[in-house]
Amino acid sequence: GGGFGAKGTALKIVQGGVAGASFTLTSATGPFTCGMLPDGSIETYDSVTAIAINSGDFTAAGTFLGGFAPSADICAGGCGIEVISGVTLSTAGLNGALNFDITSITVATGATFQLGTPGASTGFKFSSAVTLSISGHMSFVGSGGYIRLPPGSDFNITARGAFSSAISVSIEIFDLLTGLAIGPLQTLGTLISGGTFTLSVSASG
Repeated sequence: GGGFGAKGTALKIVQGGVAGASFTLTSATGPFTCGMLPDGSIETYDSVTAIAINSGDFTAAGTFLGGFAPSADICAGGCGIEVISGVTLSTAGLNGALNFDITSITVATGATFQLGTPGASTGFKFSSAVTLSISGHMSFVGSGGYIRLPPGSDFNITARGAFSSAISVSIEIFDLLTGLAIGPLQTLGTLISGGTFTLSVSASG
């Protein structure tokens, strides 16, 4: 991977001449992401990670820290997505499918992840294995279809997290080569709240 600084280099936020949060590099090579967030905190990730800091669409550059939206080029080796508290990330602009390699989507407490396109009955498909970690709120906004996940995916809603949908929705596991469904549907319904939910899909589906 690429390199930035040297092991032991300290990164520090300075606001109005006052030193704030800091982080010390433990490795000189990537993949690595360090985000200086609007609240003055620092978040670090051992992956290429796009951090949603403004409410908006997945395809809009202004939604993400640094002004770049995840894309097939940027995420050729896989990307993570982090949605910080207070932010709503919409996937309407993806038109029902995430067609590049997003390996993880983490939704913080107080954040919202909207899956699907309002009024669309085609559901939403993840075209590569993904780990969904929901500590905030995930909502399915389509009018039909399934949430389609390939083998190797994980879907986790923590005790603080929630899922909602105007319609009863299910998860469909599908074969990446054939596009055909594997096994029975996994029903989410219209609401999951006040408890945990975990779905792990093995490599064989």
